[in-house]
Amino acid sequence: MRPDRVRSLAAVLVLAATAEAAGAAEPKSPPRRELRRRTLVVDDQSIGSLADLHVAGGSATILSFEVPVEPKGALIMGTPELFHPPTQSDRTVILVPKVDLVRPVPLSIALADGTALSFRMLTAPLDADVQVDVMLKLKSRAPPESAEALRTTIAQLRSELDECRGSSVTAGAARLAALLLAQSLDEPLAFERHSMRGGDRQRRLIVEARWVYRLVGLTYLVFNVANRDPDRSWVFDRAEVKLTGGAEPADLPVLASAASADVLAPGQESKVIVAFKTPARSTSHRYAVAFVERDGDRRVVLEGLSP
Repeated sequence: MRPDRVRSLAAVLVLAATAEAAGAAEPKSPPRRELRRRTLVVDDQSIGSLADLHVAGGSATILSFEVPVEPKGALIMGTPELFHPPTQSDRTVILVPKVDLVRPVPLSIALADGTALSFRMLTAPLDADVQVDVMLKLKSRAPPESAEALRTTIAQLRSELDECRGSSVTAGAARLAALLLAQSLDEPLAFERHSMRGGDRQRRLIVEARWVYRLVGLTYLVFNVANRDPDRSWVFDRAEVKLTGGAEPADLPVLASAASADVLAPGQESKVIVAFKTPARSTSHRYAVAFVERDGDRRVVLEGLSP
């Protein structure tokens, strides 16, 4: 081979070797992380474990919650110096690590309803959390002041109220049956129903007497009550009954009293029934019925009601 061709081939080999060495010396760039937003559901089974949060150095991770976060409720455990101070708003916490994490770092979040959540922050090579929406699905382990606990309590109260309403009809039928059994089979059984007149307007409440029922030794008085106060509601508490027209007024123990509406808002009306044992009476006797407001000073008295 001629000397000039040898020199040219040697030069090509040297250049190839130099380029290969340069390529081997150049560092490879790390793979680009996928930035993701996801939803994290916390239920009764998972609340006791540490949920992973993927964080990256210099990148912000936003945690959002359905309920407010307690002031200063975000606490980075162990190595807080690896993070910028957490930023909080009403329902969010923003976390920014200064560098990629070599080992996991615990995080504790306290919510305003008493829920305590625990997380584990770590750096993953392929992805990082831009935002994590935390949804609470707690039932048996929900704190007493949480929304889920309140919903559960309301549902239980509604169930108990429905049960009470159902049992009240049964109890009323049983009570009436017991009264009928206590009556003599040989004596006539009186049942009376007639209208009753009387009414008054006091303290912006209009009370009107409507009906009298008598059955198996009991008297039931039915009234209509209307609240004409534009600013205040009226809540019925109890009724008091006196028998007047004799030598001295006599108190009649009220066995039961109830209103068809628990609270009378301005402009609303309600029926009120009062039950007591039928007294021995004469044509001169009259009833005086007082309606007492719960936690209020409005007391309405109807007098001169014919029995």
